Amino acid sequence: MKHEYWINIKHVDNRMVIFLNGETLWDSGIIHDDPALNHFIEITDQLLAHPEHASELIFEGFNDTYTSNGSEGDLNPWHFSYRVFKRTVNGTGKVESETDIVIPYNEKHLSNPNIRAINNSYLIVQKNKEFKVVSNSLSQHFYK
Repeated sequence: MKHEYWINIKHVDNRMVIFLNGETLWDSGIIHDDPALNHFIEITDQLLAHPEHASELIFEGFNDTYTSNGSEGDLNPWHFSYRVFKRTVNGTGKVESETDIVIPYNEKHLSNPNIRAINNSYLIVQKNKEFKVVSNSLSQHFYK
């Protein structure tokens, strides 16, 4: 059995950038109208590059100047949904299981334009030949 580590992005409304150890893994660019995505990014090799050190995985979501009706000063929608998980694969390549290593994130709100809507950071370490999240910091900015 081998373990693979993946990120699955399901929704981006506005812009999301994902960093791992200071390197950009993925940048959605500006996306409007909240399309359903099913984008996968494997992070196994990056985690294995320095297994003796902690890795920092950061999701930054931005709310740009887009408004649904084009008027200035309106609140803008944002929606970010992602999952970080471990996939266990057997010797023949068949997926045996998938286990979340981060509680799946799925938040949709309105906020003022031109802000960083989310800044979610996860510290990942290797323990007993598996990677685990040992701490996290989640922040989001929205209008209630």
